[in-house]
Amino acid sequence: MAEATDDPVARILAYHEATKHSPESVRRRFHPLDWDNKPNPFKVYLGLERVPIPEDVPSVRVPALEAIGVAEVRDPAPGPDLAGLARILVRGASVHHTSAFGGDVYHFRNYASAGALYPIEIYLACADLADLPAGLYHFDPARPALTRLRQGDHRGYLVRAGASEPIVARAPVVLVLTGIPWRTAWKYTERGYRHLFWDAGMILANVLALAASARLPTRVVLGFTDAEVSRLLGLEERREFPLCLVPVGVSDDEVLPADAPPGKDSFEFGPLSRTEYVHQGILEANDAGRLDSAEEVSAWRLASFAQEPGAGEPRPAPVADSLEEVIRRRGSARVFGPGSIPADVLADILQRATAGIATDYAPSGASLTGSYGIPNAVDPLEPGAHVFRDGDFRLLKSGDLRREAGFLCLEQDLGATAAATHFLMADLPGTLGALGARGYRAAQLEAGIVAGRIYLSAYAHRFGTTGLTFYDQEVTRYLSPDAEGTSCMLVVAVGDSPRLHRPPAGR
Repeated sequence: MAEATDDPVARILAYHEATKHSPESVRRRFHPLDWDNKPNPFKVYLGLERVPIPEDVPSVRVPALEAIGVAEVRDPAPGPDLAGLARILVRGASVHHTSAFGGDVYHFRNYASAGALYPIEIYLACADLADLPAGLYHFDPARPALTRLRQGDHRGYLVRAGASEPIVARAPVVLVLTGIPWRTAWKYTERGYRHLFWDAGMILANVLALAASARLPTRVVLGFTDAEVSRLLGLEERREFPLCLVPVGVSDDEVLPADAPPGKDSFEFGPLSRTEYVHQGILEANDAGRLDSAEEVSAWRLASFAQEPGAGEPRPAPVADSLEEVIRRRGSARVFGPGSIPADVLADILQRATAGIATDYAPSGASLTGSYGIPNAVDPLEPGAHVFRDGDFRLLKSGDLRREAGFLCLEQDLGATAAATHFLMADLPGTLGALGARGYRAAQLEAGIVAGRIYLSAYAHRFGTTGLTFYDQEVTRYLSPDAEGTSCMLVVAVGDSPRLHRPPAGR
């Protein structure tokens, strides 16, 4: 890491610079994996009551593409009840299937996670719901079940931590997503801090779409006092970070903020691994973006932010599959076939993915993420490098760039064999100038949501998708001058998937 400084923005930019990949750094920083010390992907609480939740919940028969990229729910429905909450949690974040590879067992979930390490935990505070008493719970994605951490309605503490954000105060359920850095740093070291937000974004893409399909209003809230949320959840702050709040649903009753911080408590849970290491660079990056009081939260939320509205209203698409059907078929492609993608289908995927995301700093929906791509087999789009802007593709350079796409994606074949490889870019200096060091969390999290939406939209159209890592500076340099000053947040490749048996393009 760079020399210490008192400026939080300078510290987070130093972190970003220090964790960039380059051909030289990847070879220089070779990190052997200690498989005997691999972290447990599940947080298992000991001695606490578990509340089973239904797994086989009915599907909501709304076409998947009508729910992806929705920033505002019109005509909200009441709820959720336990069944509606279970649908969001189970369909959005539970274990999908289990497979064994090389003597290790992987519990694959309903969202993409680099290395299948799954560093995100989900908690919720709720009012009395049908079939679920008010309480503070932890979601166990393996059973699935809810572990009761505290009895009673504790939403007032989250309202307090969130500086009385109105949608939090009126939500019957508030989800809290946290990240366990050791789970991802085991493999990715300090760069793993980025992965916390990518994984959380993948979950949020599912959660936001599932909620929208049930007409339940949601919002991604990044403004809160970190210490008070950690205290409520009983987190050890060096081992687990609160990342965002997600209010679900709306009621007529408004919860008042608690008068004081929650009582300090801790909860016993099983060890993650034999030895758990703390990466100082990750702690410094997280500390740079902390908010320490309600006054700081309010000031942060009112920051002058030039909001990009996103890609606008998605165009109609003739896909009738429900969101549940799409999530069940979703995966991370291990191989791409030689087939092409129709340009109008790819535009539909990207338009839904980059539509505005409703947050506390941009309530009507905005986007920090731009999409640049190398479409090698998109009919009738000219091969080359393009930027997707205002609902259309703009050619930046022409030619067969498969080799270049593979090189930019850490020299991985999937970047070259995909029909289209997309680089999700953000203006970090502009974002941090408006939102401070916490804006780094926003930029990384939004990129994860956009990537998750690409997965959902592509699989709805029966194309495969995979997320890839990348050579940071080389991506910006290659896409410049148009991308000059931006930073790559994440890469997503889309292409023909032999396992999906895609219908003909002219359907």
